[in-house]
Amino acid sequence: MKLIKLFLAVFFILQINILSQTGSGYSRIGIGDVNYSTSAYGAGIGGLGVSLSNNAFYDIVNPATWNQINRTRFNVDMSYSGSFLSQNGTSGFNGKAQFAGLTLAFPVSDSNGATVSLGIVPYSSVSYNVSENVTALTQVNGSYQVIYKGDGGLSKAYVGTSYRLPFDLSLGATLNYYFGSIEYVATSEFLSSDASNSNYTRTYHPHGLGSNFGLVSPDISTLFHSDLISNMRIGVAAEYLGQLNTDTILTSTTTTRTDTIEEGNVKMKVPIRLMAGLSFSLDQKYSISLDFATQNWSNYAFNDVNSGDLRNASKLSVGFQYKPKQEIGATSWQQIIWRAGFSYEQTQYKVDGTGINQYSAAGGFSFPMSQGNTFDLTVLYGSRGSSRPDLIQERFVKLNVGLSLGELWFVRPNE
Repeated sequence: MKLIKLFLAVFFILQINILSQTGSGYSRIGIGDVNYSTSAYGAGIGGLGVSLSNNAFYDIVNPATWNQINRTRFNVDMSYSGSFLSQNGTSGFNGKAQFAGLTLAFPVSDSNGATVSLGIVPYSSVSYNVSENVTALTQVNGSYQVIYKGDGGLSKAYVGTSYRLPFDLSLGATLNYYFGSIEYVATSEFLSSDASNSNYTRTYHPHGLGSNFGLVSPDISTLFHSDLISNMRIGVAAEYLGQLNTDTILTSTTTTRTDTIEEGNVKMKVPIRLMAGLSFSLDQKYSISLDFATQNWSNYAFNDVNSGDLRNASKLSVGFQYKPKQEIGATSWQQIIWRAGFSYEQTQYKVDGTGINQYSAAGGFSFPMSQGNTFDLTVLYGSRGSSRPDLIQERFVKLNVGLSLGELWFVRPNE
């Protein structure tokens, strides 16, 4: 079938690292910046959408929300982030483009809300490049510069399903396989030509199983007996990773040789993520969602050692969507779906005892290309960090682009 062929073709193409530049300096802590939603659709409503069930769009946040899907859907998403950084009166710009998700979902039973979905999405991202000048205390080697670089992240391959019970309570679950490669590099570059530069590279390869569980409540708007409010639902979800087996290797490189200093296998403990949300529709055209997520990163441990630079992370978001009523003869421009989202995030990062907080605002749309197929775009602006001398102030713009394609399967043709 066409969508399966497209899914496989894009999957193999995206194994190539299309572009990798530097991102946030804070991502050197833990496993880097973590993702909630990975789609352009999800980014446009604040990054969560725990209770939003939709037959035209879906996300990985809560598998129970897949219960409304009525045709096979294929999503592919890409993102580009540009960050303006400032510290101690100096400033710079870093950018990166990355694969943001490849997912496939198909309904098994419309009446039971049974949908099966599978895909591969990023869970976290490490990308930074910072340097430090060191003044020589002796004349043996002279002054030098230390450059710190990091790249990689943790990805998630999943397969899951949703099911709607007779009293309209929807359940969902996934089985996840987490894998990735994270590389941390420290390079000493001496100003003196008599000194030899050195490079230390520590590489982690985490892998292991986890799962997502979620539910979406029946429509509780009937309790209000209102013609204005409809489709009001509550959703909750949890993502469990447990402990990931992590292969580690430390190598040293000079101008003359490369040595493996240390290698082994340790455990990486990633804390559970809990999410809850409320959504409802107004006048059948507008939808509003309120969401909250929390993940206690102070419990993160690598080789049974906790990090003093991590804390409990939480995210609060609100999303708006306007979907015009479908009318015969309406043009594609008249059927554009508009979105906006706002969020406040207490990130997991804590530097010298100071927590790093983040604010963001997003806006976007879905442009219908044909029946069931849309081009999705979201632009997000955010800020995090502080102008304190020992911290980095980041202002960033993120562009999310996605294709959401739908196709009817298992339909008996007319004879």
